[in-house]
Amino acid sequence: MKVIAAIDSFKGSAASKELNQAVLDALPDTIWTEKINLPIADGGEGSIDALKHGLNGEVISCTSVDPLGRGINVQYLISNVAGKRMAFIESASVIGIHFVTPSDETVRQGSSYGLGLLIKDAIAKGVQAVYLSLGGSGTSDGGLGLLQSLGSKIQTPENGNPLLSVSDFDLGPARQAVRNVSLIALADVTNPYTGKNGFAEIFGPQKGASNTTIEEMDLQAKRVAEKIFEQYKIDLNHEAGAGAAGGLGGAVLALGGRIQSGFQTISQLIDLEEKISGADLIFTGEGRLDAQTAQGKVPFGIAQLAKKADIPVIALCGSKAEGISELEDHFLGSFSIQQGPCSLKEAMDKKTTLKNIGLTAAALAKVFCRGE
Repeated sequence: MKVIAAIDSFKGSAASKELNQAVLDALPDTIWTEKINLPIADGGEGSIDALKHGLNGEVISCTSVDPLGRGINVQYLISNVAGKRMAFIESASVIGIHFVTPSDETVRQGSSYGLGLLIKDAIAKGVQAVYLSLGGSGTSDGGLGLLQSLGSKIQTPENGNPLLSVSDFDLGPARQAVRNVSLIALADVTNPYTGKNGFAEIFGPQKGASNTTIEEMDLQAKRVAEKIFEQYKIDLNHEAGAGAAGGLGGAVLALGGRIQSGFQTISQLIDLEEKISGADLIFTGEGRLDAQTAQGKVPFGIAQLAKKADIPVIALCGSKAEGISELEDHFLGSFSIQQGPCSLKEAMDKKTTLKNIGLTAAALAKVFCRGE
C-alpha cells in the first residue's frame, strides 16, 4: 500500500521533512510498500524547504541584516518554473521573530529593511518573479523598511522602526525598482492594514508591543495608508492580507504586487495534487490544530485535495484545541502525539517530538489496517 506523509513543520520543534520521515520510518515495509515524504508548508516557516524539495533549483547565499540591523547571511531559492525564472524568499529567514526577544523595545527598533535587500539581490540575478512567504516575521513597521531598502524616499528623523517616525515618503523609486518583476506575497491571514483587525492591534501584542506603541503604530499606519490611496488608489484597509507580517502585505500591494494563499500557491507550484494521487492513506498535521487551521493551513488544504481523490487523511499535532469538531470532520481522525503529561519544553524537544509522532502514526496505521 502507498502512504504519504505531508506534515507542516512543528514551529520551534521539528521541520516538515523530519516529521514526515519519522512517521514513515515507524510504518512496516511489509504493508506499506510505497512511502512518500512530501515536505510542505503554507507560506510560513519551512516554505523554502518545501519548494526546494518540489522544484529543485539553486540555493543563493546573500548578505543582509536582521530586524535590528545586525549583519547576517541568508539563503533563498531560484528555480525555473514553466520557463520562468523565479525567486522564493522566506521572510522569517531574514526578519523572523526568532532574531529578537519580543518586547516593546524590539518592536520600536525592528525594521523589515533586510528583506528588501534579498529582493534586490534576486532582481539583479535576472528573476522574473519573486515569491515572498510572509509567515513568522518579527517586525511591525508596516513594510516601510522593505520599501526603504528598495529605494523609497522615506523621511524619518531617527533609526529603528521607520513607521513610528515617518513624516513623508515617496514610493516611486521602489515601484520603479520592481517594475520588471511579478511580486507575490504568500499569506493566509486576511487582516487589513489598520484598525481593530489591523497589524498593530492584532499582531503587535504577540511581538511585545505596549498599548502606547500599538496606538502609535496604528495612527501612523493610517497616515501611510491614506497617502498610498491618494497616490495610487490602493486601499490597504480593504485589501485582505495587507496587515500580514506586520504590514508587509500592504507594502507588497503598494508596490503593485499581489497576495495569494500560501498553501494553494505552494501546492500548485509543486504539483501536490498529482503527487498524492493513488495513495491509500495520508498523514498530515501541524504543531497545533485549532480554529485557524481551516483558514488555509496545511492540514486543511491536504484534506481538501485528498477528498477530491477519496483518500483518507489522518492529522497529527503537538496540541489540539477544544471546540473544533467541524474541522475534525475533514479528517479520518485527528490526534495529539503526546504520550502523557509533560511540560511545553519537553513536548517541543525535537527528539521527543520525532519519537512521539512515530509511535502515534504506527499505532494509528495498525488500526487503519485492522490490526495487521
